[in-house]
Amino acid sequence: MSEGQAAQSIELVVDPWSEATHELERDRDAHPGFADVRNQLGMIYLEDGRPQDALREFQAALAKNPAYALAKFHYLVAKRIHEGVLEAEEWDAENIIQQVDEPQASLWTSWYLSQSGDVRGSVEVLDRLARTEPRFAAVAHYHRAIRSISLGDPTAVESALGQVSECHPVYRRILAERGWTGSQAGRSIASWTRALLGEWSDPQTWCPSTSPVFEVLGTRCAREGALEQARGFYEDAFLRDGAESLHQLRISRLALANGDEDEAVQALRRAIEVDPTSVEARIALGWEYQSQGYHDEALVQFEVAARLQPGYPDVQYNLGLLYEAHGRARDARTCYERALETNGKYFQARASLAQLLIGSGDFEGALGALRPLERQGIRSADLLVQKAEAHMALGELEAAIRELERAVELNPNYPRTYYILGQAYRKQGWKRKAQEAWKQHLERTRSWREQQPHLEEGEWRP
Repeated sequence: MSEGQAAQSIELVVDPWSEATHELERDRDAHPGFADVRNQLGMIYLEDGRPQDALREFQAALAKNPAYALAKFHYLVAKRIHEGVLEAEEWDAENIIQQVDEPQASLWTSWYLSQSGDVRGSVEVLDRLARTEPRFAAVAHYHRAIRSISLGDPTAVESALGQVSECHPVYRRILAERGWTGSQAGRSIASWTRALLGEWSDPQTWCPSTSPVFEVLGTRCAREGALEQARGFYEDAFLRDGAESLHQLRISRLALANGDEDEAVQALRRAIEVDPTSVEARIALGWEYQSQGYHDEALVQFEVAARLQPGYPDVQYNLGLLYEAHGRARDARTCYERALETNGKYFQARASLAQLLIGSGDFEGALGALRPLERQGIRSADLLVQKAEAHMALGELEAAIRELERAVELNPNYPRTYYILGQAYRKQGWKRKAQEAWKQHLERTRSWREQQPHLEEGEWRP
């Protein structure tokens, strides 16, 4: 669990662990072919003390994408915790350190040495990272504080946290607010373990790469209005990854949840100041400008992001969305196609391209755009509904109904499926089936009473 929870004086408004877990489980069930969703769910299981469930999700992620370095690392962490041992031959065989940059390479190496009992070697790796890469010094010293718990020396933990505080102002503020700096005379190792690790009681196997879990938890709390709780989780994420630009992105979400658009923009500008090459920050700032009506400024941010990383599919995809919002369908199509040239498995880009083609009347083109996803093993109710819409427009009702009924089997709680299925049944002349499908649509959207559907020729119609 999160060490930030202990710092919160506010009563929990939501149960973020349960809610986030259930949301990710729903995403997994709706999109079983998405390796990222599997990895995220595995991480939250890992932090929640469910290593066997985590192991299953990481294995599924690697089955979809065998080159996924982060999922490989998490698989090894979960295996070590679940089985109690990790053979050196298996670690060496995965060769994951050569697949990542700093600070991940050193943090993961430190974890491996720590879990194998070489705590001093683990600490030395982190010291070397702090010396050779000053920009990562704060995160290196923070991880050193956690590894030092295994040495049984409270002063080593205190010393490491003191160095963290000296290296970075955001760390300094968070550590001071949590009472982890200043005189800690008499504080025991058990006390430091509870403070820094929370429910994760073993500093030797503590996973260094689960900051996305706390980002998910923070975003969930922000969405529910539990802003102080969200801030605590976002700070937990920062303590783990030390990524200030990413932290400012998270703060912008907190500001938006609080209705403070100006602060959100300021946070995103700070994110870009810290890292002018952050395409994520530029995309987020672009969308915020767009939502506030500053369309030209939004376009500038997206186009700068595209120049910074022209081969980054997320940039092309988001630029395509913006072009589409501006009515520039041809430019949007070009961007979606560029994103797919780089990553043919980019579901969102392919789905957006298909929807654009459907909107322009190119139904055969839409079906052609969607076919590769099934060959790639990606199963999604959204995908099947899009295919059904194209089939219906081409007059292929049987094919449309077949896709829609498959979508219901895959995700029985997706409301749009029932709405389109009702239309298909109606066109086929199956009035009773259409009536039942529309009824299911209304029930799934929880608007049966609110929408008050009216009777038309004795039938329920949305």
